[in-house]
Amino acid sequence: MPESSPLHEVSLRVRESVDRYREEFVAAQPFKHVMIENFLEPSFAEELLTQFPSFDTTLSKNETGQAGGKAVNTNMRSISPAYQRLYDTLASQQFLEFASRLSGIPDLLLDPKMFGGGTHENLHGQELDAHVDFNYDESRQLHRRLNMIVYLNKGWQSEWGGAIQIHSNPRTPSEDQIRGFDPIFNRCVMFETNEYSWHGFPKIQLPEDKRHLSRKSISIYLYTKTRPAAEVAPLHGTFYVQRPLPQRMVEGYTLTAEDIPELQRLLIRRDKWIELYQNMELTKNRDLAESAAYTDLLSKRTHVPVTGYVLKQGASEGFHGDEWVSSNVRVTLEALLPVSGLLLRGFRPPEAGSTKLQVLVDGAVKAERTISEYFELPIVVTLAAQQKIELQIVSDSKPGWGAAAGDDRDLAFILMELRAQHPKGAEFPKP
Repeated sequence: MPESSPLHEVSLRVRESVDRYREEFVAAQPFKHVMIENFLEPSFAEELLTQFPSFDTTLSKNETGQAGGKAVNTNMRSISPAYQRLYDTLASQQFLEFASRLSGIPDLLLDPKMFGGGTHENLHGQELDAHVDFNYDESRQLHRRLNMIVYLNKGWQSEWGGAIQIHSNPRTPSEDQIRGFDPIFNRCVMFETNEYSWHGFPKIQLPEDKRHLSRKSISIYLYTKTRPAAEVAPLHGTFYVQRPLPQRMVEGYTLTAEDIPELQRLLIRRDKWIELYQNMELTKNRDLAESAAYTDLLSKRTHVPVTGYVLKQGASEGFHGDEWVSSNVRVTLEALLPVSGLLLRGFRPPEAGSTKLQVLVDGAVKAERTISEYFELPIVVTLAAQQKIELQIVSDSKPGWGAAAGDDRDLAFILMELRAQHPKGAEFPKP
């Protein structure tokens, strides 16, 4: 691979071993993960450490809005020349294809704003409870699929804590299987994000003469436009599980003066999270109460992947919000320019079998076909500018076919695009 490639910032040894790392990643339990030593070219990793940004208290607010011991800088291109090069590497098609080869997850994408990612710095006393990450970027309508974390800590000792931990299930501490990786210099830990990819790190406890140090890392989050139907879950934020009592507190143990502050801290932390979730519920119910037409408003906000110069108007039916549509879809469209036809593009998984699809425009059948897997269906219709139509898509798909995979919704197919086609030369009238 020529060194002029954006990938030259990634270690040549790693690039040459991509297939081996993918095999380790896919085989790992309790969810896919892999640890890669010397991930970046050594000189580049040194530059990133040297140019790592200073701790900024304005970037250290946690989920409850309080300043803490963790600072996150998502604006990597503004940090320094080395971080600008890193961002350009991550955003390149070559790196995204490399990450897909490394993970086996096709068509990975980078969030340009790096929401939640970028440089992370954690100070002495900081910890991160086991959690699963948010699963969907609502603004860009992308599924979160992969975390890549590169650590920049020279001479880090295991007894200092801060090791990233992979959990099987922190909700059952007595059965939870934990695998840890110290955050040492130029080590990358990569793992798939799903509904059971629990991870976190124990408290950082630096010796007094080392408390000028901190736990430094770079977090890279990658996304895809779709994900396997069996993995699709309702949109959610990050779910945390508060850490259990210290292991020393077993039957017969006598509490010490040092134990009391620790127990109080754990209880206060739990109470804060309960308060946060209570406030979230109050906010949600307040929003519901303020809008008697809440359901109608939701349907109007439903995303319909329409392309071309047409607009969705009013309420729509049959859209699940995660690109899946039901066996009966209704949507009203208004043409902004004359329309010479519509093209429906979608996908129905092979395990769902085929289904007969019928498209009606204002009640008249305009297209009909049996579909399976990827398909394109032309819809014969002509519209004048400002003309509105009601489009209905009906299928004989049997509801519940996805129940075996944990999804018993009425699922007909994934609607990838509803494209408006316009006559050659069509343009908006000049003012």
